[in-house]
Amino acid sequence: MRLNCPTCSTPYPPENINVQTDVAHCPRCNTLANPSALMAATYEPEVIATPPPGAWYREEINQTVVGASTRSVIAFFLVPFMCVWSGFSLGGIYGTQIVKGEFNLVMSLFGIPFLLGSLLFWSFALMAIWGKVEVRLRSSRGTVFTGVGSLGWKRHFNLADIDSVEEGLTNMNYPGKIGHGAIVLSGKTSLTFGSNLKEARRHFVLHALRAYLAVAKKRI
Repeated sequence: MRLNCPTCSTPYPPENINVQTDVAHCPRCNTLANPSALMAATYEPEVIATPPPGAWYREEINQTVVGASTRSVIAFFLVPFMCVWSGFSLGGIYGTQIVKGEFNLVMSLFGIPFLLGSLLFWSFALMAIWGKVEVRLRSSRGTVFTGVGSLGWKRHFNLADIDSVEEGLTNMNYPGKIGHGAIVLSGKTSLTFGSNLKEARRHFVLHALRAYLAVAKKRI
């Protein structure tokens, strides 16, 4: 990725960029800058112009929507696995009580971890089939949504509190997730999301958000 001087827009020669000290020197205007900060603000127009399958950038009434599907081939494994898991564990523990019309407190308590595990892994399975990560941007505010349909986790932020859109890491593990990459909105507010997106889709969302932020910051 080519980095340009923020003062005169001259491309930095590779020999003028010191990654170890995070300093770049412009040979034209002698300006010093931080390559890491420039990288976090740089976007590739060609990436935004050609969204990968399962990603989108839409201009709607009074808002811009950037998002991508979390669909994954892992669903072909998770769905059959969860049918077997739920059928044997929950059916054996709670189904037998329902059939007999008897309540067994010990068995019911024993089944709670299996019930919670089923809920957790079914959420992963549904995300692998119908899930999405979407950022809605309206005026000076934005919302990050992760979920299925209209059901999911929403996090709100002010654009004025976001300084950059960076590639980051997450400790959260999702079945079928490629790598540990994530998108980080960094500044006064910090939001991390998108770790369950395939790399090409995450790359698209990241650059689309950088492009939007570059324009929005001029208006704020």
